[in-house]
Amino acid sequence: MPAVIMKTCPLCDAVPFHIGRDRTGRDAICVQCERCGLFSITEQALCILEPKQKPLLSAYCRRVPTGPEAPTILSTNIEELIRTLPEYTPPEKLDNLLVLIAQMTAGLGDYTTFSAKRDYPLLIARDADEVTFLRSGLTELGYITGTNDGFLVTLDGWKRLEEIRKAGRASNRAFVAMWFHESMNTLYNNAIEPAISKAGYHALRIDRHEHVNRIDDEIIAQIRRSRFMVADFTGQRYGVYFEAGMMLGLGRTVIWMCDKNELDEDKLHFDVRQFNFIAYESPEDAKTRLYNRILAIEGEGPGQFQKPG
Repeated sequence: MPAVIMKTCPLCDAVPFHIGRDRTGRDAICVQCERCGLFSITEQALCILEPKQKPLLSAYCRRVPTGPEAPTILSTNIEELIRTLPEYTPPEKLDNLLVLIAQMTAGLGDYTTFSAKRDYPLLIARDADEVTFLRSGLTELGYITGTNDGFLVTLDGWKRLEEIRKAGRASNRAFVAMWFHESMNTLYNNAIEPAISKAGYHALRIDRHEHVNRIDDEIIAQIRRSRFMVADFTGQRYGVYFEAGMMLGLGRTVIWMCDKNELDEDKLHFDVRQFNFIAYESPEDAKTRLYNRILAIEGEGPGQFQKPG
């Protein structure tokens, strides 16, 4: 166990929190915090953490479902983890906050369980005060109503949420999140891309998309422009979990896929096991089932679909 004694969460200073041994046996402490989520951190990382980095790492750990293991903060990967976070404009943060509030609302007219004090990392906010400021903006726009004791989404707010969702519904693009290893090329070339194309959409895989932007910025931009996402979790890549989570946050459809062997071995993170996965046994099986699943997305999409035989 590292020699550093922690009395509060190392990322957000929350109390109470729980610490334990990192399950992988690494020289790290495993932290469970209501605000920051589950993560591991090494003694070396604890010693060099800067105050400005802490809320960003808190946002990373809380927002990103990272496969079967908790994210590990090392002295060598702090900046790398921070760079994966999107940078939102104030209007985008307003929309994102409204989406979060709605996601934590049981039903129309119900009070939300969203808490600025607990949930600000989900918005990649500096602290709860920033969320409170944005919440005031939503109130002035008439999208939410209430006080610190409880607030809810108004009818105008639900209308705005529908506008946000529709922004991507007219698109003919389908974002593909998957492991970019050469072993996966057969699946993409013979199953995923043909199924998407046959259904009338254009498949977008970021490593085959020409652009001049920073890669993380381009991923976020293309996800926002896509009608739905095909997420293949074979290989348990952290980026796939992140990208699928972002698509869900936009209120759009994710089609979940994974090699049947990995599903049978229970390799998926518990956060996504409840979803209806296409557990394929071969590329041909994946192609047929993916095509059928695409056709089920709110009826038929932009193309002239040919029903599967």
